[in-house]
Amino acid sequence: MKNFTIKRFWSKVKEEHQSNQDRGIYGYMWWTVLKIIIIYAVTVVPLVLILNWLFDLNSVFTFITENLSDPFVLIVFLLSESFLGLIPPDFFVIWTIKFNSPFLFLTLLGVLSYIGGIISYLIGSWLSKRKRIKAFSERALDKYIIMVRKWGGAFIIISALFPYSPYSMVVIAVSLLKYPFRPYLFFGLSRIIRFIIQGVLYLNILNFDSLFSLLH
Repeated sequence: MKNFTIKRFWSKVKEEHQSNQDRGIYGYMWWTVLKIIIIYAVTVVPLVLILNWLFDLNSVFTFITENLSDPFVLIVFLLSESFLGLIPPDFFVIWTIKFNSPFLFLTLLGVLSYIGGIISYLIGSWLSKRKRIKAFSERALDKYIIMVRKWGGAFIIISALFPYSPYSMVVIAVSLLKYPFRPYLFFGLSRIIRFIIQGVLYLNILNFDSLFSLLH
């Protein structure tokens, strides 16, 4: 019975893998990763180097972190993640560098983003009950709706994991399509992993002192 269960599980995994290949999910993921690498290499890293040459970024960063209370930053982050991702999460990831245990706060950001996604889902549910607003929202989110219809949960994971993806807008599109709530909650857990991964990258790559030392 146990062997049958394991065989059935691996059979399901193989079917899902083949389905993902047929739908082009892996190609899209690799292309997305490549775009992110290019964005970081061409814009983010050079921009930080230039700004650090023109200004004392550590002083600017210290001023911001010391004059904005931690609860205020977390509340602003939750609101941003709930309503269309108005502020890039990158700023909040960098904010965690000031703590002795940044990974604890990176996890907290991930959890808050996950909660923000749930709020976005509820917003989508509210919009779906109002015909005129729903029609406008569907036109505005058309490309995400197409992706969700094509890839389902896989696209939720992709948008949750990768930077520069409008996660809140994707979740609203998911809700407008009446995608089941429980599967969404499961796939949305990827959002927590995203912040930890990006935090590792920022702590090791976008540390201002480390970058500036590369110039010498």
